[in-house]
Amino acid sequence: MSRRLGTLGLALALAGAGCAAPADTAAPVGEYGAEGVGYGHPDHAAHVAMIDEIMMEPVREGRIAGGSVAVVHRGETVAIRGYGWANVELRVPTPEDAIYETGSVTKQFTSAGLLQMQEQGLVDLDADMSDYLPDFPTQGNRITVRELLDHTSGIRGYTEMEEARPYFVRRVPRDSLLTLVAAHPFDFPTGEHEIYNNSAFYLAGMILEDASGMSYEDYVEQRIFAPLGMDRSHYCSETEIHEGKVTGYDTGQDGLVHKGFIVHNVPFAAGSLCASAGDLATWLGALHGGEVLTDESYAQLIEPGDLNDGTKLRYALGIAVADIMGHRAIHHGGGINGFLTESLYLPDEDLAIAVLVNTAGPVGPSALARQIIEAMVGDNTPEPMTFDGDLAYFEGVYGGPARAGQAAIRIAADGDVLTATTVMQADQEAPEDNQEAQNLDFRGGMTFTMGDAILIFEGDEDQASVLRYDVGFGYTVMQRR
Repeated sequence: MSRRLGTLGLALALAGAGCAAPADTAAPVGEYGAEGVGYGHPDHAAHVAMIDEIMMEPVREGRIAGGSVAVVHRGETVAIRGYGWANVELRVPTPEDAIYETGSVTKQFTSAGLLQMQEQGLVDLDADMSDYLPDFPTQGNRITVRELLDHTSGIRGYTEMEEARPYFVRRVPRDSLLTLVAAHPFDFPTGEHEIYNNSAFYLAGMILEDASGMSYEDYVEQRIFAPLGMDRSHYCSETEIHEGKVTGYDTGQDGLVHKGFIVHNVPFAAGSLCASAGDLATWLGALHGGEVLTDESYAQLIEPGDLNDGTKLRYALGIAVADIMGHRAIHHGGGINGFLTESLYLPDEDLAIAVLVNTAGPVGPSALARQIIEAMVGDNTPEPMTFDGDLAYFEGVYGGPARAGQAAIRIAADGDVLTATTVMQADQEAPEDNQEAQNLDFRGGMTFTMGDAILIFEGDEDQASVLRYDVGFGYTVMQRR
């Protein structure tokens, strides 16, 4: 693992302050707001132009209000720029240092904080979580702190609980939300599957508070943001005013609408941090450059977890470790009312990218980040292989646990192509008009891919009976029905 970004923070500091590094502050503000306002490295003018076009296309199409991007390659800041509108109604262009709600990007900060506590001997990630939260019922399961951080605990996520919805819009005692979660049956025995889980990170945040003797907000702001100079980052608030914070939007049938309200004691350690693109790039440089964790702790942070049967996941501690377009990537996205974020680092290319948009809608910053990867270092996705056997071997419906309940996937052969269709999600049969078949690419053996998802089949000589469905942020062992 390359950890060569130690100079990245300095480069960003210079660029953000407009000091020694040259800045392009004269980028146009026009019909669509900011069209690349901020810093662009003069030696990377072609890259900056491509990044501008990638970010401006959805702005011009009205699919996002605005966004920000930071790109750092081999310790050199390529761009920190703002696009579109920070506020649509007032026609306020997005500045380069705009602040966004980052959603689940928060999770890697929570994991880093707990690893820092472990370095001080105040937390053991392999200890039973009951050692720290003795009042939370584990329903006969032994759950380690590590299993909270890699989504294998089996605890039901509160964001998937309809009865928890009222707590999203009004402040209630922390115990009220935990009581709901604790009363719900586990989704699966601990370690049998991996299902993305915000309840687990809520509990992890409480462990961090107990170990540090500080509130989560104070810990992150004093122990992480301040030492790294991340002065455009803070714990989000639904009431406080922060200079530079952009307005968030959702999408409706007729375009942009105001985002839904949420109180920030609910996302908590799972999703309540705010930051600018430049600050996220500073974080990526510090985290992967050895400024936040010891080498041993960093190795634990990015080491993918395991299921009980030894299956290796593609999710580590609050962060995913995967292949993106043929490049090794350490990354995580975030989504919360009105905002979407992608934060990623390619260790082999020493490339850090942060993309944030102030619209929760069809344009994902992950897709924008991939376009930036292609512009910067190319798309190395391998071509799919040809399957020479009988695709009927795989056909059938496979089911298993998923977020908010059971899910089922229909696998079918369409000529010489295998397809997958979601026929059940969250215990509900998917509407027929929403059952779109997606083609699978053959990758050898019994393995296929569907975008980022990896589908591995197991069976006897007659037919497949098990589908191991790995989406990176979740891993379910599905049985033929």
